[in-house]
Amino acid sequence: MRLEDITVALRPRQPWEAVDLGCAMVRRDFGRILVLWVCTVVPLWVLVGVLLRSSPAWIPLAVWWLKPLYDRVPLFFLSRAAFGERPTFLETWRAWPRLWLTNCLPALLWQRLSFIRSFALPAQMLEGLRGAAVKRRIKTLAMDGGSSGVSMTLAFSNIELVAWIGLILGTHGMLPESAQPDWEGLFESFDFESTIPDAFLCWGAVCHMVIVTLIEPFYVGAGFGLYLNCRTRIEGWDVELAFRRMAARLTSATAAVLIAVLMLGGAPSNVQAADQNDPAVVAREVLANPEFEIHKLKIPKWVKDEDKDKKADRAKAQGLDFFAVLFRLMFWALVVGVVTWLMIYLVKNRHLFSSRGVSKAPVRVPKVLMGMNITRESLPEDVVGAARAAWAAGDFKEALSLLYRGSLSWLVIRRRVPITDSDTEEDCLVKVLQAGEKTEADYFRQLTGAWVQVAYAVMPVSEDEMQALCDRWPFVEKGGAA
Repeated sequence: MRLEDITVALRPRQPWEAVDLGCAMVRRDFGRILVLWVCTVVPLWVLVGVLLRSSPAWIPLAVWWLKPLYDRVPLFFLSRAAFGERPTFLETWRAWPRLWLTNCLPALLWQRLSFIRSFALPAQMLEGLRGAAVKRRIKTLAMDGGSSGVSMTLAFSNIELVAWIGLILGTHGMLPESAQPDWEGLFESFDFESTIPDAFLCWGAVCHMVIVTLIEPFYVGAGFGLYLNCRTRIEGWDVELAFRRMAARLTSATAAVLIAVLMLGGAPSNVQAADQNDPAVVAREVLANPEFEIHKLKIPKWVKDEDKDKKADRAKAQGLDFFAVLFRLMFWALVVGVVTWLMIYLVKNRHLFSSRGVSKAPVRVPKVLMGMNITRESLPEDVVGAARAAWAAGDFKEALSLLYRGSLSWLVIRRRVPITDSDTEEDCLVKVLQAGEKTEADYFRQLTGAWVQVAYAVMPVSEDEMQALCDRWPFVEKGGAA
C-alpha cells in the first residue's frame, strides 16, 4: 500500500479528533463490517453458548474474554479501506483463519487485560513485527498516544456496560412470567440460583452479544484512528505526503523547462563558458567576496574545576553514606524493638493463647486451699441448705465459707480446673475464667467478691446478695460436694 493512496486527510489531530476519525471510518463501511462480523464472530458465539448451556451466567464472561479475536477482521477491512482498497468478502474469508491464529495465545492470556488493546493491535497486525520488536514499537507509539488509548478503553467499557444494562432493563418485561427473576427474593437472600432463572441469564447473554456487535467495531476503528494520528505526528506522514504530491506536480513542469532551454541553445553556451573558466579559480574568487568572510568571536566559557567537583561529590557521597548507615541502624533498632515488645507481650498474655477447654492432663487434686478443707467428707450433703441455716443463725462468714468451699470442691474434683494448693482467691478466679464455662465462671466471680468482702474486709453482704448466691447455685449434684 502506498501512502499516496490514503483516503483520509492526514494531519496532526487532537486525540479525540483521531477517535472521531476512526469512528467515521467505521460508519462509512458499517454495513460491510457488520456482515463480516456476523459471518466470523456469531459462529464462535454459538459454540460458546452450546458449551456453556448448563452455566449461562458464564457466557457473557466468555464473550468478553474473546474480544481480541473479534477485533482482527474489522481492523483488516479498515486498514485496507483507508488506502482505497476495500477487500471483498472472499478475500476477508480467506484471511480470517490467519488473522485469528496469529498471536492468539498472548492476546487471550497475558495481553488480554491491556488498556491500549485496540491502539496496539494495528502495530501487531499491520507492521509485520514479532517478539521484542513489536514491544518496542508499541512502547514508542504509546509515548505519544498511550494515555489517550487508556482513556478511550475506559470510555468504551463504560458505554458498553451502560448500554447492556439498559437493554436488559428495557426488554426483560417482554419475557414470559417463568423467565422473570424474583427481585425481592434476590435482595433479601442473595440466592442467585433460585431467584434468577436460566432463561433470564440466557437473555442477558444475548443482549450482551448485541451490544458488543454494535459497539466493538467502533472501538476498533477508534484505536486505528489513534494509531494513524500517532504515526502522523511521530513520522510526519502529512509532510511526507505533501512533498510527494508536490514532487509529482513539479516533475512534468521541470522537464518542459529543461527541454525549452536546450532548444533555445542556452545550454551549450553555458557549457562553453564553464569550460573557459577553471572551477577552482572561480571558487576562490567567489569566496574572496566580503559576504563569505569568516568572522571569529572569542567568548569566555566557564569550565568546572574537576578537582573541586570530585571533592564535592566525594563529600556528598560521604554524607549520603552517613545517612544510609544512620537509617539502617534506626531500621534495625526499630525491628529489634518491635520483636522485643512482641515477645514481652506474648509472655505476659500467654494465658490468652491457652486452651479454654478442660485439660485432659492428670491434675493433682488439692485437699486444702487457703486453709480451707474442700474434700467431699468435709462438706455437708446439701451445701446450699447448710449455708442458708448458717446465715439464718447469724454466722455470715460460715455461710459464705460453705458456698465458697463447695464451689472449689466442684470445680477442682468435677470440672478438673488446675487449681493448686498455693493459689490465692485471685489465682483461683483466673483459672476458673480460663476453664471456659461461662455460667460457673460468672457465679464464681460474684461469689469470690462476696467471700473476700466478708473474710478480709469483715463487711457482711446484703440479704438480697446472699439470697441470689443461694438461688443461682450452679453446682447441683450432691450440693456441689462431689
